[in-house]
Amino acid sequence: MQKALEVRRRQREEYIGTARSYALELQKRVGSLSAVLIGSVARGDFNLWSDLDVVVISDNMPAEPLKRSELLYSVAKPLVEPKGYTRDEFKKLLGKKNPSAVAVAKEGVVLLDDGFLKNTL
Repeated sequence: MQKALEVRRRQREEYIGTARSYALELQKRVGSLSAVLIGSVARGDFNLWSDLDVVVISDNMPAEPLKRSELLYSVAKPLVEPKGYTRDEFKKLLGKKNPSAVAVAKEGVVLLDDGFLKNTL
């Protein structure tokens, strides 16, 4: 049993490392950002079909949704499923108790923080 738990812990750490690597690569393109891993990997209840849900918060992304998505996916590694918001968009989502925003606050694994999360959550 202990060996299985250790394998699972290592897999989770590997997934978190992949998500962090994605956030660092994106940061090279957009500059200041905060990034948080949410979902099953963040909670620890992932399975073979889980993806890496990464919430990116930055005011340096395109406003147009298709261009924003293109930017977010331009450096995405396999399994990474990014969702991007400006600071104002994220604050509004948090105020409306949007499930993704609430997940960032309650269960998220912070990958990068330019200070926004520390001051907002």
